[in-house]
Amino acid sequence: MARKKAFSGNQNQTGVKHPGNNGKSDTNAGIKTSNSQQIDFSYEQINALSGKASGQLTEENLETLGSSPPESFDLKQLWEKAEIFDLATKRLELENQQLESQKQELQVKQTDLEDQKQKLTEISKRLGEHREQLNRQLAEVNQQERQFQEREANATAGFLTQNRVALSQLEQQIAQVSQEIAQALSKKVEIQEQLTEEIAHKYAEFEQNIFTERQEFEQERQQLIAERKSLRKEQNRLESDRDLLDEDRQYFEEKVEQRAATKIAKLEIDIAIREQLYKESEQREKQLATKYAKVVDATRLFKDRNPEEILAELEDLRRRNNELDQKLSERPTEAAARRLEDLEAQKEQWEAERFRLIVKVQQLERSAATNRIAVVNLETLRDEKEALEASNNRLRAMLEELRVNVNDAIAQSKERSPFEKCVQLDKDEKLQIVPPLSQESIDLAQFAEDLRYRIASPSEKGKQLYYSEQDIRAFLGGIAMSKLHILQGISGTGKTSLPIAFARALGRRGRENYKLVEVQAGWRDRQDLIGYYNSFEGKFYETEFLTALYEAQCPEFRDQIYIIILDEMNLSRPEQYFADFLSKLEQDAPELILNTDLERPSPKLFKKKDTLIIPPNVWFVGTANQDETTLEFADKTYDRAHVMELERSQENFDIPKISGRDSISYNALTTAFKEAQKQHHSKATKAFVFLNDYLSEILESKFKIGWGNRLQRQIKDYIPVVIAAGGSLTEATDHILATKILRKVRDRHDIQLGDMTELKETIETYWSELDAGAPVKSFNILESELQRLERGTY
Repeated sequence: MARKKAFSGNQNQTGVKHPGNNGKSDTNAGIKTSNSQQIDFSYEQINALSGKASGQLTEENLETLGSSPPESFDLKQLWEKAEIFDLATKRLELENQQLESQKQELQVKQTDLEDQKQKLTEISKRLGEHREQLNRQLAEVNQQERQFQEREANATAGFLTQNRVALSQLEQQIAQVSQEIAQALSKKVEIQEQLTEEIAHKYAEFEQNIFTERQEFEQERQQLIAERKSLRKEQNRLESDRDLLDEDRQYFEEKVEQRAATKIAKLEIDIAIREQLYKESEQREKQLATKYAKVVDATRLFKDRNPEEILAELEDLRRRNNELDQKLSERPTEAAARRLEDLEAQKEQWEAERFRLIVKVQQLERSAATNRIAVVNLETLRDEKEALEASNNRLRAMLEELRVNVNDAIAQSKERSPFEKCVQLDKDEKLQIVPPLSQESIDLAQFAEDLRYRIASPSEKGKQLYYSEQDIRAFLGGIAMSKLHILQGISGTGKTSLPIAFARALGRRGRENYKLVEVQAGWRDRQDLIGYYNSFEGKFYETEFLTALYEAQCPEFRDQIYIIILDEMNLSRPEQYFADFLSKLEQDAPELILNTDLERPSPKLFKKKDTLIIPPNVWFVGTANQDETTLEFADKTYDRAHVMELERSQENFDIPKISGRDSISYNALTTAFKEAQKQHHSKATKAFVFLNDYLSEILESKFKIGWGNRLQRQIKDYIPVVIAAGGSLTEATDHILATKILRKVRDRHDIQLGDMTELKETIETYWSELDAGAPVKSFNILESELQRLERGTY
């Protein structure tokens, strides 16, 4: 485990890409910038692991170690098994984490089972002697449970021991690999690059297939395990529901029988009481008849008594008789009353005893069902343990197989250049041939007209691009003024098509002298633009942007205009990912340091092992939309760039027949720019004097806008080329004023309407001293801002 963590930390320090971070490396990882520091850092880790591994070696292991490295290395096995070794190590760590998680789950389940055992013990004590058989069964279950837990604990301890042994073997292998690396560095061999490419391609296919198969197998295994668990749980639930249903049905039948028996007993008692009452009524009737006879006899005998007395006496006797009959009819016999009382008392005792027994039986049944579920879960865990043991054995076999060949893979990586794509460009024979180029002197006016026609000529897709003469002159002047262009406008105005068509018009049929790079919204630093170096893999992940810089200085394009187009440049902030280039483009012979392994071979056009020159024939053109998905450019970017605002539609024009020609030479075009700048230097000076003398004071005092030497240099480079290409001083100065100065007054909330009006009037007053014609672009900006201020739109 210690060895695996060391490898993971090394990956983060060397800039390995992490998922979920948009393919970026960790910039805070502290990448080593010099070769000596990186080697010392690696040796410290290797020596630490070597000391730890040697402390765990036995004499038998020491005897099996070789005293010298192998005499030859198999390149294919070297690279394949080095990658498989890293994959297997990661898989082993994942397996160990899963084992730790399962161990914790077993401990939780063990605690639950102990609590259940205590509950069962308490229940068994209360049941008494008539539940002794059930207690014995529970004791047997608990004994089996403890045995299984002991076996699980032993198995878990065995896994930990095996993992420690495997990690100890890995550390021993690392120590051995480190020794062999030190010996292999002195025996570098030259490997054919074509063989390297084939090996890398075949290994990538092999790795992808293995990874796909393992993912599918793992998914199927997890699905089967989940289905088996679900079926077992469902089966246990159904069995428990069936037992509870049988118990409820039996209880209901007994309850019905009990109620029926109680009702029958009550009816029998009622019948007996009524029969007794009937017999007593008959007896009383006989008694009354006897008394009546006696009364008659008495009447005959007691003739001296008057009838009122006799009737009163009889009435009194009758009343008493009725009362006695009523009491007698309501009162059961003594035997029936005693029997009823006994039955009621027995019924209450039986009901209480039955309820108590039913509750106890239900508790026992639930406990037994819980125990059955626990046993099933333990069996499932036993199956999973066996599967993990088999997987662990397979991994151990793979590690044993990789042990012999890892040193070859590491040695092979030291002989390969980290810049594979650039090396392939060196091998491209077409790029090493200088094409025929037109070295004739260029008339910029004729050149701009010819360029406009060639751009408008139908392309291979049949698309025609019509741009105005002013746009062509402005773009051509921007090429002379700055290495960075920003083309703005709504979608569909040809922002991307213009630089592509311009590059094709300058070049020749065949290989394209431009590269389209799509900017992503997640870009944050230069690694997103040019790529990054992964010291663990020994490879620099080159982007299209970096390979385009290298391709531009190959012999085929060295003397041609080469354009790199940054499409949707403001999806991210150029001041972050393009920051290095913003500062370097104004330098002479700017260099780009890539920070790689200095001891490894580099492409032949690199100035140093890790330094790439930004060639002077490269221009960067960024397209920009202005909507809710994009960001605003900072003044730092605008001030260094040539900015153009393209209109939605352009007028069509007739295209004459265009004859073929060679590609335009970069030297010839820049020479034409220099001649124009020398010829029209006075007009450029006049434009700067106009801005500096008439507008600087009001712009600084009212709008807090100023400029420095950069603007003066841009004016001297831009205006002469526009004039030489057929434009006027008014046209060129208007463009500079609108894009470099007046753009800074747009949508500002601290500007007063009177100040804006004064600025417009100042320009109108002194513009005639500069040249004829009106500054159309500048006046459009001022009119728009005046209307906004008049409406009170802030």
